[in-house]
Amino acid sequence: MNFSSDEELVYKDFFSCLMLWLVLELVAFGLLPALGAVDRDRIGVWLWLSLPLGPGGAFLLASCSRFVTLTQERAHRSTKKLASWLGQLLGALGLAGMVFPFVMVVREVIAQIFTR
Repeated sequence: MNFSSDEELVYKDFFSCLMLWLVLELVAFGLLPALGAVDRDRIGVWLWLSLPLGPGGAFLLASCSRFVTLTQERAHRSTKKLASWLGQLLGALGLAGMVFPFVMVVREVIAQIFTR
């Protein structure tokens, strides 16, 4: 495949984000339940929710810098600020999707600590 340098960076960022999400997924839904820190029955819903949110978040996070760069080059002066804020929002949503499994499992661990 022939990618421009910007497209290649988005491609690499996507796979880096995807690998980070996968590690968080393995820790949150594999390691912590195996250690008994989290009840396996309570995290089933979080696992199914995280499966689309993780790759979707990785895509958003990887592509938001490219989006901001393109809009800064092509947008009018009056819309550059809005495009920058939109890119920041997309990046934040992508990051939230990626760390969702870890946040939900930490929430479960804290809930178990306070119920004991």
